[in-house]
Amino acid sequence: MNPAIIAAVALGSCAVLVLGSGLRVIAEHQRGLVLRLGRRGPVLDPGLHLILPLGIDRLTRVDMRSAVLEVLPLEVMTRDGVPVRIGAAVHLQVLNPVLAVTRVTDYWQSTRQLVQAALRDVAARVALRSLLLDQDAVREALGRFVDARVEPWGLRISAIDVREVELPAAMQRTMERHADVLGQKQARRVQAEAEREAGQQLAVAAEVLATQPHEVQLRFLQALSAIGGGGATVVVVPLPTELVQPFIDLQGHAARAHPGDDGDGAEAAARTEQETGQSR
Repeated sequence: MNPAIIAAVALGSCAVLVLGSGLRVIAEHQRGLVLRLGRRGPVLDPGLHLILPLGIDRLTRVDMRSAVLEVLPLEVMTRDGVPVRIGAAVHLQVLNPVLAVTRVTDYWQSTRQLVQAALRDVAARVALRSLLLDQDAVREALGRFVDARVEPWGLRISAIDVREVELPAAMQRTMERHADVLGQKQARRVQAEAEREAGQQLAVAAEVLATQPHEVQLRFLQALSAIGGGGATVVVVPLPTELVQPFIDLQGHAARAHPGDDGDGAEAAARTEQETGQSR
C-alpha cells in the first residue's frame, strides 16, 4: 500500500479523535463557562458543543438549579450571655455563572462560611428569648447579612431557615421548671375562677329559693329519693324545724284545750291504790 495513503489515513484518524475529544454536552439545568488559554471565553447554553482540545479550552459546568446548603450547628453567644448551638439551611441559586466561577474559588464552601459568620453576628445582637420566639426577624437579619455579600458572586439566597437551636442542659432544666410553675399557677387561677363562678351561681340560687320555701322541701325530698334508690341504704336525715313545727304546734293546742285531763287521771289512780291497800 502506498505510504502516503497510510499517512493520510492515520492523520485523519488522529484529527477525528482530537476533534471528538472536544465534544461536550451541556444539560438543561447547566451552563458551561469556557476558559480559553486562561482567559474567559463564551458561556455555553444547553446542548452539544465543540471546544478546542489539547488543553486550549477548559470547560466548567455550573448548576443553575436552586439547592439547599446545610450549615452544621455551631456554638454562638447571645446578647444576654447564653451559649447556644444553632444550625441553618440556606436555599442557594446561581444567577450569573461567570461571576460564580471567576469571583470566588468555591462558592459552596464560601457561602457556608459566610452563613456561619452571619449566625455569630446576628445571635450576638439578639437575646435568647428573641432567638427562640421571633425567628422570622432572625431569618430576615440573616438574609440581609448574607445576600448583600453573595450578590457580587452571582448568587442569590432565596431563604435561610434556622434548623436547630440547642440550649445547655442546665438551661433546659431551668426552663422546664419555670414552665411547670407557670402551668401550676395557671391551673390554680382557673380553679379559683371556677370556684368564684360557682359561688356566684349558688348565691343566685339561694336568693331564688329564699322567695320559694316550698322549693327547698321539694329539693330535700328529691335528694332522699335519689339516695334511697340505690339499694339497701341507711340514711340519717336531720329534719328541719320547718317540717316538724306544725306537729309541735298541734300538740300544744291540744294540751291547752284539755288542761284537767292530767289531774283527773292522777286522782283516779290514787283512789284505786288506796282501795287496794284497805282490802289487804
